[in-house]
Formats: sequence, structure tokens, C-alpha cells
Amino acid sequence: MCAHTHRFRRVFLAAAISAAGLVVGSTNAIADPSTLISTEVSYESKEHGIRFDTDFPGGKIDSLVEKKDHFEITIKPELEPINDSAWYAFRVKADSEREIQVRLRYEGGSHRYAPKISRDRVNWESAENLVVSRHPTGREVTLNIPVGEKSLWVAGQEIVSEKEVGSWMKGLSTKPDVDQSVIGQSVLGNPLHRVAIGNPDAKDSIFILSRQHPPEVTGTIGMMHFVDAINTDSNLAKKFRENFLTVIVPVANPDGVERGYWRSNANGVDLNRDWLRFTQPETKAIRDEMLTLRDRENGRLWLFLDFHSTFNEVFYTPPRETELFPPGFTTQWVAAIDKRMPAFEMLRDDGHNAHRSTSKAWVARELGIHAVTYEFGDETQRDLIRDIAINSAEEMMRLLLERKADMQ
Repeated sequence: MCAHTHRFRRVFLAAAISAAGLVVGSTNAIADPSTLISTEVSYESKEHGIRFDTDFPGGKIDSLVEKKDHFEITIKPELEPINDSAWYAFRVKADSEREIQVRLRYEGGSHRYAPKISRDRVNWESAENLVVSRHPTGREVTLNIPVGEKSLWVAGQEIVSEKEVGSWMKGLSTKPDVDQSVIGQSVLGNPLHRVAIGNPDAKDSIFILSRQHPPEVTGTIGMMHFVDAINTDSNLAKKFRENFLTVIVPVANPDGVERGYWRSNANGVDLNRDWLRFTQPETKAIRDEMLTLRDRENGRLWLFLDFHSTFNEVFYTPPRETELFPPGFTTQWVAAIDKRMPAFEMLRDDGHNAHRSTSKAWVARELGIHAVTYEFGDETQRDLIRDIAINSAEEMMRLLLERKADMQ
């Protein structure tokens, strides 16, 4: 992890998650990758008065066994092999206050996300202090968890599901020049929401995407702050909205987010490896939306941003020698961010997955515009994520307006 990656402190997010009945058993019984199955887990220790469940969006463990002096939770991916983004999220309560020991056992992955906890699904805080032991391989981690009559949520990251994003989208709509629509459906029939911000008659546009990979929560948090900066009442934002239409698909993989998958959609496909054949309804719908923007009369797409999470802040871009419109923009943008935030360095990797079927590679090759996979650190302080997102959005708006003025 790079030196500029900061530790998580505390984040406040709106949450409204429903609860329903559970089935005792294990999640994710996989018949084949095209028909992933996900069931919910519920376990009650009548002897000790402790209850676990995963009955909420993003809830995910694969089995739970009560041992003599601890509980053992198994965490598996939806399929293998897979990128090691081992997600877990469960709720626990007890009939009296005490501390219990829970061992997380990973199969097909290792412990990537330090635990976060919440008593109300709204306020989340770091709980790395609950980790009392960790196997050198990361395949087993033991937590001492304080429990009581009030439910405690324990997750790899704070829960940012369709409901939280929906609340954020509702807040955007209080401003003028914000249009919301549905551009398609996921494998399981969940809507793919689209938000358009700005002058609907503007010929120039940018496209923003988030959450192709379900556990990458900090990417979505950064995306929301980035878009909020575009939607403010500042003179810069107003001028940008008059000249550019910003189109956002906030949750590209709603099925994976709902089920707590590590990487895939409900067909077992990594959406960010489907940007060549477009075999999945999610990638097809997003591609078609971008082509619609490109094909508007006298229209032009200027920039594509795909928000993700990794171990630190980085721009993954096409190779620098690639001829893209507008010329040299990403290099100029990174320099502007670094100048504006001298204590922070935005890293750039201009060869990452250059020949794979990712969104940025397809956009650069087929649309000829700058395409950035915008990564935020898993454990970066959430207030720093906000600051980086706002500053980078403001520099983007300033530079694109300058470029457009120069062309005119």
C-alpha cells in the first residue's frame, strides 16, 4: 500500500434496508457459472442466545458453524478462479451484552477488507481493532466482537446498496436539469438506472460509470462526491452543466451488489471483462447508451470515467501514446490535481489491462476519447475520498471548459 493511502475513520451514509425471513443453510450453491444461486444464511444459538443472519442487501456469508468457544464463518466466491475481493457482511445480536469470538475462513480468497461495523446501518466505523489474530496467508482471521440486544452489522465495507444509491439519486433530483430514467435491466430484471445532469440540449457530454464490481464501495462513494461537485451551485459547475451533459450509470451490477458477489453479475460474468463481446444485458445497455450520446447530431463525447476500488488512489488509463480526444487531457488533469492537492499524489498507470476487454480499453479504441478507470483506496479515509473527488471534479470541469473555449 502506498504511503499516501490513509486509514478509515468514520463515514455517515443514509441507509434504509428492509428485513425479511431467512432460510438456514449456505449461500451460493453453484450449478454452473450461468445460473449462480444465492440463498440467505440464518443461525441461532439457543444455548448462548446469539443470532446471525445475512437478510439485507449485500449480506453474504457461505456457512456458519458453532464451535465450543467460537463461531466459524466460511466465505467463498461465487465462482473460481476469481479476483481476490473477498466480501463478507452479516448481522449479529445476543440476548445480553458480551464479547464473542468469530473466525472468518476464506476459501478461494483471503482477507482483503478490514471490518467495518454499524449499530444502525447508517453510521459506520472502522473495526480493525476487533481483529485479534490473522494467519500469514490471510486465509483465516479471528475477531472479538461486542454483541448485545441491539443488532450489529459487520461487513468488509460499509453497505452502499441500491437503496443508498437510490436515496442519493433522489437528492440529486431536487436540483434543476436532472433527469432520471432506466436504460435496461440486469440478468435478474433489476433496473439499470441512468442520471443525466445538465443542459439536455448540450451537444457535448461525459459519461460516468460505477460498481461493475460489487465490493468496490469506495469507488461508488468517490463517484457520488464527484457527481455532487458537478451538481453544485458554484459558477464553475453551472457553466459546466450549461455546456456539457453528464450521464451517469451509478450501479452497473445491481444483482452482484444485492447478492454480495465478489466480482460477477448473476450469470457469473465479470462485467469489466465483457467489453468486447457484450454478452451480458448490463454491458449491452451501457454501451448502447454511450453510442446514443456519440450519435447525437453534432454531439461529441469528451470523457469516460469508470469508478472502482483498489489499494490506493490511481488512474488506470490507455497507453499515453494513444491518440485520443481531446489531446493530452488526462496528463493535464493529473497534473492539475497534484498541483491543487500538493500533499496528495494521484498515481497513473497507463498500461494496466491495455489489451483486455475492459470498459476503458473499449471506449478508447472505439470512441477515441480519454477513458479512465478511477480507483479509490479500500481503506482511504472517507473524508479524504470526498476531498479528492471534489477537487478532481472541479479541475476536470475547469479544463474541459477551457478546451472547449480554445476549440471555438
